[in-house]
Amino acid sequence: MKAHLPRLALYSLLLVVLIAVNSCALHPRGEKQERELAQRSYEKREPAPLAPDASLKEILEYAYLANADLERLYWEWIAALEAVPQEASPGTNPAISVESMFEEGKTSLRQTTFGIGNDPMSNIPWPGKLSTAGRRALEMARAAGARFQDGKLELRTRVLKAYYDYALLAEAIRLKESEISLLNTTADVIAARVRTGAASSLEVLMAENERDLAINELENLRSKVPGQVATINALISREPRAPLILPKELPQAREIPYTDAEILAFLAERNPELAGLAHESKANEEAVKMMRQQYVPDLGLSISGDLEGMTRSIMAMVTAPIIRREAIQASIRQAQAELDASRAMRRQAENDLKAEAVLMLYDMRNAERQVALFEGTLIPRVTQMVETSRTSYSAGQASITDLLETQRMLLGLKRMSAGMRMERENLLAEIEGLAALTPQP
Repeated sequence: MKAHLPRLALYSLLLVVLIAVNSCALHPRGEKQERELAQRSYEKREPAPLAPDASLKEILEYAYLANADLERLYWEWIAALEAVPQEASPGTNPAISVESMFEEGKTSLRQTTFGIGNDPMSNIPWPGKLSTAGRRALEMARAAGARFQDGKLELRTRVLKAYYDYALLAEAIRLKESEISLLNTTADVIAARVRTGAASSLEVLMAENERDLAINELENLRSKVPGQVATINALISREPRAPLILPKELPQAREIPYTDAEILAFLAERNPELAGLAHESKANEEAVKMMRQQYVPDLGLSISGDLEGMTRSIMAMVTAPIIRREAIQASIRQAQAELDASRAMRRQAENDLKAEAVLMLYDMRNAERQVALFEGTLIPRVTQMVETSRTSYSAGQASITDLLETQRMLLGLKRMSAGMRMERENLLAEIEGLAALTPQP
């Protein structure tokens, strides 16, 4: 009987090897590259403290390292990648059984049977099923990676817009301070005319009232500074009251090295939201294949024998999925419907994004036109009007109302020009985010 031991051992070894090989993950092509891309795309480290007078570039770099939402998207990407080998593995473990029969309270080796086979709770799937599941999981991981890239672009856009709003507030404060200085100068001119009897005390009161209103508006503007700082600090995951000095000047207008047509083409090619939807569609394509592969039977194997080497049984089991034909057909139709829905979603998303980009491009070009008009024509002209009004008032040829009105007009034009300049930069930031263009700020 001992001669049967090698046969039992050989059969058992072959079965263990079969189950072990089947338990290995069938890694899809491209998984390694996606993991390398994830490693290159994000660096998890504590950022260096941000100086109160940090530049916009430094603020952005700090945001990329510290923003909690961006970190969350990165870990969701990593989690999706770790799902790939799980989906591409059958999860079948070798199962060992021992059965012993008692006779008159005793047992023997001949009455003890050992068995080895796959886990009875999970059959051995056809390798093609694992390959399809792995490819589907990889496409879902790529979609998660696209969402991370989209989150990074969105963070950049939000930080830029918050900073531009802060810079515009700083410019408004500077203009209001300039207005107060101008009103003080005007008050001095009025006082000089009052002393000579060329002006009345009413004009003094009007000038003082104008100046006090300007001082009140200045304090209102300054009261908005803490809120703007808190907004920026929230985006970059800093304490709300962490100091951030007001920008000393408006950021310079950034050039766009692309035509509008090129930008729209980049949007279709590079937009990470569209890329994510495309990967989800590919995952749904693999899901349709998975549903069709339900018709392929799964396998179960086991071998048993006693300790004296006698092989008692070798059993193979094949599932009969054809019995579930109606349910399988329904699952295929469901997967196909989900695929069609995801494709339609991507087409509509592309149309919506292109329409949004076209509107932003028109608004941006219009803002550029207005800035050129205000700074090239209107502001210089009204500046001359202010000088003329001041000279005329000193000579008694114009009223205090005319002088104050022209001064108000000049400062109003400067505020409008500053607002349009920052509106143009805000729109440019939005467009860069949609088309995945990330030049230096």
